[in-house]
Amino acid sequence: MVAAAKKKRAPDPGTSCREWCARVAQGNLPKLLLILPPTSGEEEAWFGEQVLKAAREYGRSIPELDLLDLDCASPDFTPDLVDGFLASPSLFASRQALILGRASKALNKWPRLAEALLNCASGDEGPEWIVLQVGGGSSKAAKALSATRKKMVEKVRFRGLYADPPPWRPDPDASEAAIFVAAEASHRNLQLHRGAAGLLVQLAGARPNDLVQALEHFVLLGMESIGEEEVRQVAARSAEGTAFDFADAILSGDSGAALKLIRSLDAVGMRTWDGRRLAAREAFGMVLSTVARERQKTATVRDAMEHGKSLEDALKASGSRPSMPVVRRMEKRLAACDSAFLNGVLECLLEAESNVKMAGWRDSTRALEYLAFRVFRRRRA
Repeated sequence: MVAAAKKKRAPDPGTSCREWCARVAQGNLPKLLLILPPTSGEEEAWFGEQVLKAAREYGRSIPELDLLDLDCASPDFTPDLVDGFLASPSLFASRQALILGRASKALNKWPRLAEALLNCASGDEGPEWIVLQVGGGSSKAAKALSATRKKMVEKVRFRGLYADPPPWRPDPDASEAAIFVAAEASHRNLQLHRGAAGLLVQLAGARPNDLVQALEHFVLLGMESIGEEEVRQVAARSAEGTAFDFADAILSGDSGAALKLIRSLDAVGMRTWDGRRLAAREAFGMVLSTVARERQKTATVRDAMEHGKSLEDALKASGSRPSMPVVRRMEKRLAACDSAFLNGVLECLLEAESNVKMAGWRDSTRALEYLAFRVFRRRRA
Protein backbone atom coordinates (compact mmCIF):
# COMPACT_ATOMS: atom_id res chain seq x y z
CA MET A 1 0.00 0.00 0.00
CA VAL A 2 1.43 3.36 -0.99
CA ALA A 3 1.86 5.71 1.94
CA ALA A 4 -0.14 8.93 1.82
CA ALA A 5 1.82 11.94 0.69
CA LYS A 6 2.91 14.19 3.51
CA LYS A 7 0.87 17.38 3.64
CA LYS A 8 2.91 20.43 2.76
CA ARG A 9 3.26 22.79 5.68
CA ALA A 10 1.81 26.24 5.08
CA PRO A 11 4.36 29.06 5.19
CA ASP A 12 4.37 31.45 8.12
CA PRO A 13 2.46 34.72 7.60
CA GLY A 14 5.61 36.79 7.03
CA THR A 15 6.91 34.46 4.32
CA SER A 16 3.50 34.22 2.67
CA CYS A 17 3.16 38.01 2.65
CA ARG A 18 6.59 38.51 1.06
CA GLU A 19 5.84 35.89 -1.59
CA TRP A 20 2.53 37.51 -2.51
CA CYS A 21 4.00 41.00 -2.58
CA ALA A 22 6.71 39.75 -4.94
CA ARG A 23 4.08 38.13 -7.18
CA VAL A 24 1.98 41.26 -7.25
CA ALA A 25 4.98 43.46 -8.04
CA GLN A 26 5.58 41.32 -11.14
CA GLY A 27 1.93 41.54 -12.20
CA ASN A 28 1.35 37.86 -11.50
CA LEU A 29 -2.22 38.26 -10.28
CA PRO A 30 -5.32 36.06 -10.65
CA LYS A 31 -8.59 37.49 -11.92
CA LEU A 32 -9.74 37.68 -8.29
CA LEU A 33 -7.45 37.57 -5.26
CA LEU A 34 -9.27 37.13 -1.95
CA ILE A 35 -7.47 38.20 1.23
CA LEU A 36 -9.38 36.22 3.86
CA PRO A 37 -9.27 35.86 7.65
CA PRO A 38 -7.53 32.72 8.95
CA THR A 39 -9.44 29.52 9.57
CA SER A 40 -7.88 29.45 13.06
CA GLY A 41 -6.01 31.95 15.18
CA GLU A 42 -6.28 35.72 15.32
CA GLU A 43 -6.45 37.68 12.07
CA GLU A 44 -3.56 40.05 11.29
CA ALA A 45 -4.70 42.72 8.84
CA TRP A 46 -1.21 44.22 8.44
CA PHE A 47 -0.12 41.49 6.04
CA GLY A 48 -3.15 41.96 3.83
CA GLU A 49 -2.50 45.70 3.79
CA GLN A 50 0.99 45.06 2.42
CA VAL A 51 -0.47 43.00 -0.45
CA LEU A 52 -2.95 45.80 -1.17
CA LYS A 53 -0.09 48.31 -1.10
CA ALA A 54 1.90 46.22 -3.57
CA ALA A 55 -1.16 46.00 -5.85
CA ARG A 56 -1.59 49.79 -5.74
CA GLU A 57 2.04 50.39 -6.60
CA TYR A 58 1.91 47.93 -9.48
CA GLY A 59 -1.38 49.31 -10.81
CA ARG A 60 -0.22 52.91 -10.66
CA SER A 61 2.97 52.03 -12.53
CA ILE A 62 0.95 51.15 -15.68
CA PRO A 63 -0.13 54.35 -17.52
CA GLU A 64 -2.84 52.65 -19.60
CA LEU A 65 -4.48 51.00 -16.56
CA ASP A 66 -7.65 52.49 -15.06
CA LEU A 67 -7.31 51.55 -11.39
CA LEU A 68 -10.28 51.93 -9.05
CA ASP A 69 -9.06 51.77 -5.44
CA LEU A 70 -11.86 51.82 -2.84
CA ASP A 71 -11.94 51.61 0.94
CA CYS A 72 -15.18 49.73 1.57
CA ALA A 73 -15.22 50.84 5.21
CA SER A 74 -15.45 54.49 4.19
CA PRO A 75 -18.83 56.15 4.95
CA ASP A 76 -18.91 57.31 1.31
CA PHE A 77 -18.71 53.79 -0.11
CA THR A 78 -21.67 52.35 -2.02
CA PRO A 79 -21.79 49.19 -4.20
CA ASP A 80 -22.99 51.36 -7.08
CA LEU A 81 -19.40 52.49 -7.55
CA VAL A 82 -18.34 48.87 -8.08
CA ASP A 83 -21.35 48.00 -10.23
CA GLY A 84 -20.67 50.92 -12.56
CA PHE A 85 -16.99 50.07 -12.85
CA LEU A 86 -17.69 46.40 -13.63
CA ALA A 87 -20.46 47.15 -16.11
CA SER A 88 -18.75 49.65 -18.40
CA PRO A 89 -15.32 49.95 -20.01
CA SER A 90 -13.10 52.89 -19.11
CA LEU A 91 -13.37 55.98 -21.30
CA PHE A 92 -9.76 56.97 -20.64
CA ALA A 93 -7.78 53.72 -20.50
CA SER A 94 -7.56 50.43 -22.33
CA ARG A 95 -7.17 48.30 -19.20
CA GLN A 96 -8.91 48.11 -15.82
CA ALA A 97 -8.17 46.82 -12.32
CA LEU A 98 -10.02 46.99 -9.00
CA ILE A 99 -8.85 47.09 -5.38
CA LEU A 100 -11.35 46.80 -2.52
CA GLY A 101 -10.03 47.14 1.03
CA ARG A 102 -11.74 46.44 4.37
CA ALA A 103 -14.83 44.92 2.79
CA SER A 104 -16.25 42.91 5.70
CA LYS A 105 -19.06 45.30 6.68
CA ALA A 106 -19.84 46.18 3.06
CA LEU A 107 -20.30 42.49 2.22
CA ASN A 108 -22.60 42.10 5.18
CA LYS A 109 -24.67 45.11 4.16
CA TRP A 110 -24.67 44.46 0.40
CA PRO A 111 -24.42 40.68 -0.27
CA ARG A 112 -24.84 41.26 -4.02
CA LEU A 113 -21.31 42.70 -4.02
CA ALA A 114 -19.87 39.21 -3.54
CA GLU A 115 -22.02 37.79 -6.32
CA ALA A 116 -20.96 40.54 -8.73
CA LEU A 117 -17.27 39.94 -8.05
CA LEU A 118 -17.57 36.16 -8.43
CA ASN A 119 -19.46 36.58 -11.72
CA CYS A 120 -16.76 38.93 -12.94
CA ALA A 121 -14.07 36.39 -12.04
CA SER A 122 -15.86 33.78 -14.18
CA GLY A 123 -15.94 35.84 -17.37
CA ASP A 124 -13.51 37.42 -19.78
CA GLU A 125 -14.94 40.92 -19.47
CA GLY A 126 -14.31 43.54 -16.81
CA PRO A 127 -11.11 44.30 -14.87
CA GLU A 128 -7.94 42.31 -15.58
CA TRP A 129 -7.56 41.66 -11.89
CA ILE A 130 -9.37 42.37 -8.61
CA VAL A 131 -7.90 42.32 -5.10
CA LEU A 132 -10.49 42.06 -2.33
CA GLN A 133 -9.63 42.27 1.37
CA VAL A 134 -12.53 40.48 3.04
CA GLY A 135 -11.49 40.78 6.68
CA GLY A 136 -13.19 39.16 9.64
CA GLY A 137 -16.92 38.50 9.57
CA SER A 138 -19.43 35.71 9.28
CA SER A 139 -21.86 37.10 6.69
CA LYS A 140 -23.26 34.82 3.99
CA ALA A 141 -21.46 36.85 1.34
CA ALA A 142 -18.10 36.44 3.09
CA LYS A 143 -18.73 32.70 3.48
CA ALA A 144 -19.63 32.41 -0.21
CA LEU A 145 -16.38 34.06 -1.20
CA SER A 146 -14.39 31.88 1.19
CA ALA A 147 -16.02 28.70 -0.15
CA THR A 148 -15.69 29.44 -3.86
CA ARG A 149 -13.68 27.07 -6.03
CA LYS A 150 -13.64 29.09 -9.23
CA LYS A 151 -10.49 28.58 -11.28
CA MET A 152 -9.68 32.27 -11.65
CA VAL A 153 -9.89 32.90 -7.91
CA GLU A 154 -6.99 32.55 -5.47
CA LYS A 155 -7.12 32.92 -1.70
CA VAL A 156 -4.61 33.94 0.93
CA ARG A 157 -5.16 33.98 4.69
CA PHE A 158 -3.11 35.81 7.28
CA ARG A 159 -3.03 35.06 11.00
CA GLY A 160 -0.87 36.71 13.63
CA LEU A 161 2.78 35.83 14.18
CA TYR A 162 3.72 33.44 16.97
CA ALA A 163 5.83 35.21 19.59
CA ASP A 164 7.05 32.01 21.28
CA PRO A 165 9.70 29.80 19.68
CA PRO A 166 8.82 26.19 18.82
CA PRO A 167 9.32 23.68 21.64
CA TRP A 168 11.95 21.80 19.66
CA ARG A 169 14.06 24.97 19.35
CA PRO A 170 13.60 27.13 22.47
CA ASP A 171 15.64 30.06 21.18
CA PRO A 172 13.89 33.49 21.26
CA ASP A 173 15.39 34.22 17.84
CA ALA A 174 13.58 31.15 16.44
CA SER A 175 10.01 32.43 16.93
CA GLU A 176 7.97 33.42 13.88
CA ALA A 177 7.95 37.02 15.04
CA ALA A 178 11.74 37.08 15.49
CA ILE A 179 12.29 35.51 12.06
CA PHE A 180 9.97 38.17 10.63
CA VAL A 181 12.06 40.87 12.35
CA ALA A 182 15.27 39.43 10.88
CA ALA A 183 13.83 39.41 7.36
CA GLU A 184 12.49 42.96 7.64
CA ALA A 185 15.80 44.14 9.10
CA SER A 186 17.71 42.65 6.19
CA HIS A 187 15.36 44.44 3.78
CA ARG A 188 16.35 47.72 5.49
CA ASN A 189 20.09 46.88 5.45
CA LEU A 190 20.12 46.47 9.22
CA GLN A 191 22.41 43.83 10.74
CA LEU A 192 20.84 42.15 13.76
CA HIS A 193 23.22 40.27 16.03
CA ARG A 194 22.27 37.15 17.89
CA GLY A 195 19.53 37.75 20.45
CA ALA A 196 18.47 41.15 19.10
CA ALA A 197 15.43 39.92 17.15
CA GLY A 198 14.09 37.84 20.04
CA LEU A 199 14.65 40.71 22.45
CA LEU A 200 12.83 43.17 20.20
CA VAL A 201 9.85 40.82 20.06
CA GLN A 202 9.90 40.62 23.84
CA LEU A 203 9.75 44.41 24.05
CA ALA A 204 7.55 45.34 21.10
CA GLY A 205 5.29 42.29 20.98
CA ALA A 206 4.49 40.17 17.93
CA ARG A 207 2.39 42.66 15.95
CA PRO A 208 4.17 43.21 12.62
CA ASN A 209 3.29 46.91 12.56
CA ASP A 210 4.94 47.49 15.94
CA LEU A 211 8.03 45.49 14.94
CA VAL A 212 8.41 47.37 11.66
CA GLN A 213 8.02 50.70 13.47
CA ALA A 214 10.80 49.67 15.84
CA LEU A 215 13.10 48.83 12.92
CA GLU A 216 12.26 52.12 11.23
CA HIS A 217 13.27 53.85 14.46
CA PHE A 218 16.71 52.26 14.23
CA VAL A 219 16.97 53.43 10.62
CA LEU A 220 16.08 57.00 11.62
CA LEU A 221 18.76 56.91 14.30
CA GLY A 222 21.32 55.82 11.72
CA MET A 223 21.99 52.52 13.50
CA GLU A 224 23.03 49.74 11.13
CA SER A 225 24.52 47.13 13.48
CA ILE A 226 22.11 46.21 16.27
CA GLY A 227 22.74 43.95 19.22
CA GLU A 228 20.83 43.39 22.43
CA GLU A 229 22.37 46.43 24.07
CA GLU A 230 21.19 48.70 21.25
CA VAL A 231 17.70 47.24 21.54
CA ARG A 232 17.71 47.90 25.27
CA GLN A 233 19.01 51.44 24.88
CA VAL A 234 16.44 52.40 22.26
CA ALA A 235 13.43 50.37 23.36
CA ALA A 236 13.74 49.28 26.96
CA ARG A 237 15.17 52.52 28.30
CA SER A 238 12.20 54.45 27.00
CA ALA A 239 9.83 52.49 29.21
CA GLU A 240 9.10 52.99 32.91
CA GLY A 241 9.85 50.09 35.20
CA THR A 242 11.15 47.86 32.44
CA ALA A 243 11.54 44.13 32.73
CA PHE A 244 15.24 44.44 31.95
CA ASP A 245 15.89 46.91 34.74
CA PHE A 246 14.13 44.54 37.14
CA ALA A 247 16.15 41.56 35.90
CA ASP A 248 19.38 43.53 36.25
CA ALA A 249 18.44 44.59 39.79
CA ILE A 250 17.69 40.99 40.76
CA LEU A 251 20.93 39.62 39.31
CA SER A 252 23.18 42.41 40.54
CA GLY A 253 21.79 42.28 44.09
CA ASP A 254 20.20 45.73 44.10
CA SER A 255 17.16 45.12 46.30
CA GLY A 256 16.30 48.82 46.53
CA ALA A 257 16.10 49.21 42.75
CA ALA A 258 14.07 46.01 42.40
CA LEU A 259 11.45 47.11 44.94
CA LYS A 260 11.30 50.61 43.43
CA LEU A 261 10.57 49.11 40.00
CA ILE A 262 7.84 46.90 41.47
CA ARG A 263 6.17 49.93 43.06
CA SER A 264 6.39 51.82 39.75
CA LEU A 265 4.90 48.85 37.91
CA ASP A 266 2.05 48.66 40.40
CA ALA A 267 1.37 52.40 40.18
CA VAL A 268 1.63 53.17 36.47
CA GLY A 269 2.08 49.83 34.71
CA MET A 270 4.69 49.10 32.08
CA ARG A 271 4.79 51.17 28.92
CA THR A 272 5.41 49.10 25.80
CA TRP A 273 7.18 50.14 22.62
CA ASP A 274 4.00 51.38 20.91
CA GLY A 275 2.90 53.50 23.88
CA ARG A 276 0.40 51.07 25.39
CA ARG A 277 0.52 50.43 29.11
CA LEU A 278 0.42 46.95 30.55
CA ALA A 279 -0.98 46.46 34.02
CA ALA A 280 1.08 44.50 36.52
CA ARG A 281 -0.81 41.27 35.83
CA GLU A 282 -0.32 41.62 32.06
CA ALA A 283 3.38 42.45 32.47
CA PHE A 284 4.06 39.61 34.93
CA GLY A 285 4.87 37.04 32.24
CA MET A 286 7.18 39.44 30.43
CA VAL A 287 9.04 40.24 33.64
CA LEU A 288 9.51 36.59 34.57
CA SER A 289 10.65 35.51 31.11
CA THR A 290 13.13 38.39 30.97
CA VAL A 291 14.62 37.54 34.36
CA ALA A 292 14.84 33.88 33.29
CA ARG A 293 16.62 34.74 30.05
CA GLU A 294 19.06 37.14 31.70
CA ARG A 295 19.75 34.59 34.45
CA GLN A 296 20.58 31.97 31.83
CA LYS A 297 22.87 34.38 30.00
CA THR A 298 24.67 35.26 33.23
CA ALA A 299 25.06 31.57 34.05
CA THR A 300 26.49 30.90 30.57
CA VAL A 301 29.04 33.70 30.99
CA ARG A 302 30.08 32.50 34.46
CA ASP A 303 30.49 28.90 33.24
CA ALA A 304 32.61 30.01 30.27
CA MET A 305 34.86 32.08 32.52
CA GLU A 306 35.26 29.17 34.93
CA HIS A 307 36.57 27.19 31.94
CA GLY A 308 39.25 29.77 31.21
CA LYS A 309 37.60 32.21 28.83
CA SER A 310 37.90 35.95 29.20
CA LEU A 311 34.82 37.99 30.02
CA GLU A 312 34.71 39.33 26.44
CA ASP A 313 34.88 35.85 24.94
CA ALA A 314 32.33 34.56 27.42
CA LEU A 315 29.91 37.34 26.45
CA LYS A 316 30.35 36.47 22.79
CA ALA A 317 29.61 32.82 23.59
CA SER A 318 26.38 33.91 25.28
CA GLY A 319 25.29 35.84 22.19
CA SER A 320 26.13 39.35 23.45
CA ARG A 321 28.54 41.85 21.99
CA PRO A 322 31.13 42.88 24.62
CA SER A 323 30.59 46.63 24.45
CA MET A 324 31.59 48.64 27.51
CA PRO A 325 28.06 48.96 28.97
CA VAL A 326 27.51 45.22 28.56
CA VAL A 327 30.87 44.38 30.16
CA ARG A 328 30.21 46.66 33.14
CA ARG A 329 26.74 45.29 33.68
CA MET A 330 27.98 41.71 33.60
CA GLU A 331 30.90 42.48 35.94
CA LYS A 332 28.40 43.86 38.45
CA ARG A 333 26.28 40.74 38.16
CA LEU A 334 29.17 38.32 38.48
CA ALA A 335 30.38 40.12 41.59
CA ALA A 336 26.95 39.73 43.18
CA CYS A 337 26.13 36.10 42.50
CA ASP A 338 27.80 32.74 42.18
CA SER A 339 26.53 29.59 40.47
CA ALA A 340 24.59 28.47 43.56
CA PHE A 341 22.81 31.81 43.71
CA LEU A 342 21.90 31.61 40.00
CA ASN A 343 20.38 28.19 40.59
CA GLY A 344 18.43 29.67 43.49
CA VAL A 345 17.10 32.44 41.25
CA LEU A 346 15.76 29.80 38.88
CA GLU A 347 13.97 28.05 41.74
CA CYS A 348 12.42 31.35 42.83
CA LEU A 349 11.24 32.06 39.27
CA LEU A 350 9.55 28.68 39.05
CA GLU A 351 7.95 29.29 42.44
CA ALA A 352 6.67 32.73 41.39
CA GLU A 353 5.17 31.32 38.19
CA SER A 354 3.51 28.53 40.16
CA ASN A 355 2.09 31.01 42.68
CA VAL A 356 0.30 32.96 39.94
CA LYS A 357 -0.64 30.17 37.53
CA MET A 358 -1.26 27.27 39.91
CA ALA A 359 -1.81 28.64 43.41
CA GLY A 360 -4.20 31.34 42.26
CA TRP A 361 -2.34 34.44 43.42
CA ARG A 362 -4.28 37.31 41.83
CA ASP A 363 -1.93 40.10 42.91
CA SER A 364 1.02 39.94 40.48
CA THR A 365 2.77 42.77 42.33
CA ARG A 366 2.75 40.69 45.51
CA ALA A 367 4.16 37.73 43.55
CA LEU A 368 7.05 39.87 42.25
CA GLU A 369 7.70 41.29 45.73
CA TYR A 370 7.80 37.76 47.13
CA LEU A 371 10.14 36.74 44.32
CA ALA A 372 12.53 39.60 45.14
CA PHE A 373 12.31 38.81 48.87
CA ARG A 374 13.11 35.15 48.31
CA VAL A 375 16.00 35.94 45.95
CA PHE A 376 17.68 38.47 48.23
CA ARG A 377 17.16 36.31 51.32
CA ARG A 378 19.01 33.50 49.53
CA ARG A 379 21.81 35.91 48.70
CA ARG A 380 22.23 36.90 52.34
CA ALA A 381 22.13 33.28 53.50
